[in-house]
Amino acid sequence: MAITDKEKIGNIYEILPKLNCGFCGFGSCGQFARAVAEGKASPFGCQQNPWVGYKISEIIGTKVPAFGYRYGFSRLLSAQRAGSPPPPASLRKEVGALSQKVADILAKIENLGKKQEIPDRNLAIASAKTRECKGLI
Repeated sequence: MAITDKEKIGNIYEILPKLNCGFCGFGSCGQFARAVAEGKASPFGCQQNPWVGYKISEIIGTKVPAFGYRYGFSRLLSAQRAGSPPPPASLRKEVGALSQKVADILAKIENLGKKQEIPDRNLAIASAKTRECKGLI
């Protein structure tokens, strides 16, 4: 016996966390369940409990890879990296140096704006005085 769309939507909705957080891109868990049943959204769209995607895949009859959708890809990426990861202390040092560079750049931008304000204001005052003087002559 074939399962109807309403039954699919109901079954999908039942296994969702029902938080209506919207992280999936839909306004509620019910809207997400309907979109998945209609084929408009991925079964792995729920960000509150991504593992529900496997159960949803069974309901809608979709085959999924045997490895986890998150961890399988990260293993592939980490296998491609050469050597061991840098120690946390060196990462902290690097982040600190980059943060300082950003702070320096922002300070330069702020100072640039201040330097341009003064000549523009002086120029405006000088041109206003020139116009006054021309009016008197």
